[in-house]
Amino acid sequence: MDVWALILRTGLYGGVVLTAGSAMLRLTLSIAQSSGFSRALTRQTAAGAVLVVLSSAGLVWLFLLAIAGGDAVLALSPEFFAIALQTPVGQAALFRVVGVVLIGLAAFAGSRWLMLIPAAILLLSFGWEGHSLSFGPRLVSMGLVMVHVGIMAWWLAVIPPLIAAPRSERNRMGHAFGRQALFAVPLLLLAGVVLLGLFTGWRLDLTQAYQQRMVIKLIAVSGILALAAANKLLLTGRPGFLWALRVEAALAVSILALTAWLTATGPDM
Repeated sequence: MDVWALILRTGLYGGVVLTAGSAMLRLTLSIAQSSGFSRALTRQTAAGAVLVVLSSAGLVWLFLLAIAGGDAVLALSPEFFAIALQTPVGQAALFRVVGVVLIGLAAFAGSRWLMLIPAAILLLSFGWEGHSLSFGPRLVSMGLVMVHVGIMAWWLAVIPPLIAAPRSERNRMGHAFGRQALFAVPLLLLAGVVLLGLFTGWRLDLTQAYQQRMVIKLIAVSGILALAAANKLLLTGRPGFLWALRVEAALAVSILALTAWLTATGPDM
């Protein structure tokens, strides 16, 4: 079950990056609708929506199976679905499904601003369950989770369309994104550090599994941010830019897997 939970949660994070992250890119960047960058965003939004729905359904199924004591028939009963909807796990899954459906409707309507609300719903789902329920002031923890996940989704979502776009468009969008990232990255790191402090009571103890995993994740995030900064500042417009983006994409997948692994163990207090 632990392996399946890890796979499903990694898929969930990837789906949210591709949906909410793409929606936020459309809000922050000037993107021509007929461009290759825009078409890549549309494709990854659709793929992300499928990932979110399937992963959310799978995680709810694992939760129901666990509380049903492994009885699959009982887990599929209407009574147990009603129980799930009364828990943060079921409510967060509902938020995610509603969020991706609304993003799809906003995309169909051709309104990038209508995507803001469903993107916020997707981010809210991560503050609705998990560690933010138990550590620190609820609203503060929830807000920090939304900021942290939101900026990370926005950051990672730009990589595939940059790789897919024609060279001239890749360079132009890379420059534009890099200028915005200079302001977003410090906020991302600050939110992550404060969350770590809240979740661990501001006591560093590397004998605890959660803190070990968090440190590994922070190192990985620092690595991808350093590489991304080099990409935008030194390599944009040069032949090595595309290969650097591909390495960045591989690191992005590792960060999603590490985040899923991190959430498998709660903070030890």
